[in-house]
Amino acid sequence: MIDVRRLQLLQALSKHRTVAGTAEALNVTPSAVSQQLAALSKETGAALVERRGRRFLLTGAGRVLLEHADVIFAEMESAEADLAAYSEGGVGVARAGSFSTGVSDLLAPAVAALGRTHPGWRFEIVQAEPEESTELLSTGTLDLAVTMSSVHLPHSGSSEFRMDPIMVEPFDAVLPYHHPLASHPDLELASDLADVDWIMSAPGTAWYDCVTAACNQAGFQPRIVHTVDEFSAVMALVQAGLGVALMPRMGWTGLASPNVVVRTVRNTARRHIIALTRAGASPEPLLGAIREAASKVPVPAVGPLMSVGPGQTAATEV
Repeated sequence: MIDVRRLQLLQALSKHRTVAGTAEALNVTPSAVSQQLAALSKETGAALVERRGRRFLLTGAGRVLLEHADVIFAEMESAEADLAAYSEGGVGVARAGSFSTGVSDLLAPAVAALGRTHPGWRFEIVQAEPEESTELLSTGTLDLAVTMSSVHLPHSGSSEFRMDPIMVEPFDAVLPYHHPLASHPDLELASDLADVDWIMSAPGTAWYDCVTAACNQAGFQPRIVHTVDEFSAVMALVQAGLGVALMPRMGWTGLASPNVVVRTVRNTARRHIIALTRAGASPEPLLGAIREAASKVPVPAVGPLMSVGPGQTAATEV
């Protein structure tokens, strides 16, 4: 392994040509220069300088090494500049992950915006479900995870992680267009939906845990007849009249499906969207951009949300 400090000495010797001049430039003794030159030659296994009277000239091997030294020192200066810029927030590298709609509705617009405001930053986005996000952060695979309130979150007060709230997202009822409940302007979780056929994700997923917890709190266990993971598949099953679903708002807003209505639900499930990072690491500038993207997610407060009949185009009522 070549000592970079000895490369600096070789660079100075090439410029000053004498041991005395090199020693003066580096503020060391002439004997220290000679000792370090000898050590560098031993490290490289090549004669790097030849003496001509009081002057020293680089050998061919010395010139080859010096060319690499120039590149190394330039890279070191660039690294120092980048570190200074990083400290000021000007450059950085980060890998972020989230569940599917977190990627499409939050991370994608956030990173796109940062590409314009923070061109020195480089981001990588990966899909990471809530049940795996904590482990991916622990191993360093992710720097930030956009996840949700679930049993998979670290415990409150964890010294290993930092949690920043992003938004609270309600779940809405998605029903077939001709379902008897479709004519209601809004629904009540227990009295309206306790006896219907449900479409849900598999047990152990964050969606399943969130919805069943709300149903249990309302006093019933949903009768799940179809189990799927993709929201597009949910819409297809609802459109076919095979059941109803309680979907997070970001999950259905991008899916225009004929013969489907969406209604707000009183006492509905809600998921808290959270940015999870390792303790001590700064989530900025990504956290600010994610919150900005969250503020632009359409979140109607009350009333019918979407009503799509045969031959109609999906519309959102606010």
